[in-house]
Amino acid sequence: MKATLGVALIFVLTIPKFAIAQDDEQAEIEQTEAEQVEADENARPIEQIDIVGERSLVGMRYQIRIAESTLYNLFNELNKVEKYHIRCRNIRRTGTYIPTRSCEPKFYKDFRQEAARFGLSEMRSAFNNGGFDQAIFQRGLDLLEPESELRAQVVGDYEGMQQEMFRIATENEDYLQQLLRVGELKSEYDAARAERFGKTED
Repeated sequence: MKATLGVALIFVLTIPKFAIAQDDEQAEIEQTEAEQVEADENARPIEQIDIVGERSLVGMRYQIRIAESTLYNLFNELNKVEKYHIRCRNIRRTGTYIPTRSCEPKFYKDFRQEAARFGLSEMRSAFNNGGFDQAIFQRGLDLLEPESELRAQVVGDYEGMQQEMFRIATENEDYLQQLLRVGELKSEYDAARAERFGKTED
């Protein structure tokens, strides 16, 4: 029994030393492996994952809208002639609830409003205490000109605005870059639309 007790005592006393030695050896192996992994990571380039997805036409139009807004705001800041300031708004055309974005210079908006004011004034005067005068109402309708005719009457102002845009583009690099960006986005949109539907918007 003393022999068994002695063997057990030797066994109990040597196991912790063996376990400690084994733990030290394991720690040293792990440290060496960690240093090797770190050296490998430093030696090879970091992998980069590129996610490429198809942009929707709606998303592309939204990007164009943001780029145009930035362009027009920059133009308005740099422009020296107030009547050339461009303002954008959402309008609903007759017969639809879907709003569309309309951007126009101040000179055209003022001209269009003035032309409509005369026509509407004549149309209102057709309704008087005596009833309704068809001839006056028709004269008021005739004064309401279509957009194409209104634009033709302010061609000189549009040319002046284009010259101002050209002047700003030659003097200001930020404006030129934004102008190019809008053109690039519109080209990408037209190409994507043509690929999807077979033709481009006018």
